[in-house]
Amino acid sequence: MAKRRGFFAEMQYQARLNEQRQRQQERASAQAHARAVREADRSRREWERARTADARHTAAMSAYNAKEQARLHHEARLAEVELLNAELAEKLESIDGILAATLDVDDYVDLELLRQKLEHPPFDRPDLTAVTPIQDLLPFPPEPVYIEPPAPVGLSSMLGGRKRHAAAIADAQTAHWQQRQGWEYAVAQRNEAQHRSEVAHRDMEARRMQNLVAAQATYEAECVHRRTEVFAANVRLEKLMMGLQDRKPDALEEYVSIVLGNSVYPDCFEVEHDFQFNGVERELTLMVIVPHPEALPSEKAFKYVKSSDTISSTQLPVKARKDRYAAAVSQVAIRTAHEIFEADRDAVVSTLSMTVGVSTVDSGTGLDTFVPLVQLATDRESFSCLDLSRVEARATLDHLRAGVSKNPYDLVPVGNAFGVRG
Repeated sequence: MAKRRGFFAEMQYQARLNEQRQRQQERASAQAHARAVREADRSRREWERARTADARHTAAMSAYNAKEQARLHHEARLAEVELLNAELAEKLESIDGILAATLDVDDYVDLELLRQKLEHPPFDRPDLTAVTPIQDLLPFPPEPVYIEPPAPVGLSSMLGGRKRHAAAIADAQTAHWQQRQGWEYAVAQRNEAQHRSEVAHRDMEARRMQNLVAAQATYEAECVHRRTEVFAANVRLEKLMMGLQDRKPDALEEYVSIVLGNSVYPDCFEVEHDFQFNGVERELTLMVIVPHPEALPSEKAFKYVKSSDTISSTQLPVKARKDRYAAAVSQVAIRTAHEIFEADRDAVVSTLSMTVGVSTVDSGTGLDTFVPLVQLATDRESFSCLDLSRVEARATLDHLRAGVSKNPYDLVPVGNAFGVRG
């Protein structure tokens, strides 16, 4: 059987993963973790400040600084230990609560909530939609005005004034002509500059319009792509909903993949599911793959050894590790059955056949192998009679007459997995 996590399953898995992370932040263990992080940061910052200050202190203060640094370093290491212990406690608590974590969650998936809505972002290119402003017209230089020297009057006109006036007029006309030449040149320069400005503006506007057309084409293509994706996703959703109404096996399998995609396990105990639905017998067959026992934390607690300035750990007793792993495997089996039956409100699945085990390497052959640790077959009616908030998972498996490994931690398979050829 091929592992399934389709389009909607992956989307729901990510959503539930985010929800789980948010819930974890609200738990008391997360608060302890946060306090430990803050204390570790505070102690580390004080230690670093003390080390920096030590370089500026005098020789007379060196002994005191060394002692203070040692004290702050010791506090920082203790805070680090507290953080490690808080993280360890959170991991162990999450493993021990695998079943409890799903009981307050409604595993039913309202497929209507998965219907996608088409939303286009606005076309946001103000650099292209705004018309390039036209530069103000360059001013014309003031045109020179000819002012003729006043004619002499009275006695001066009789004493050579007329000649001097004629000479003044000639000088004024010459000066005016020169001014006129300069003005005409300035006007020509102004007109040429104005023409260049207008040409440059037309070129900028042409480039802007060209880029605007290209950007609008890209935006429209993106809109078409979004419409196509949303339409295709909603068509798949409609087919899934209709398939569930018709109790088609592939639709039920897709729905189960969504449900199990919502089932987010602790980071240190990730679980995978393979499954297949028999529409005739209305039986769902599952293979549930749990982590290898070595994936679980083996530490009981962390401590700081001052003499060697190291952090060491005390190990959990072997029996405690075995009991925790066995309990976790049993909880996975009960949790999986609970999530499927609860999510299947239309009772499409009548019976459930499940094998929980570990993918590992056979030490004898060196080949990949699957070791079954739990084998459970149950029906909806029998399972619905259970009050899972008050059960012990292993006892529930015994009640349901499931096959359970005598030693899951050492990967002892259910029953006698090895035949003897005579």
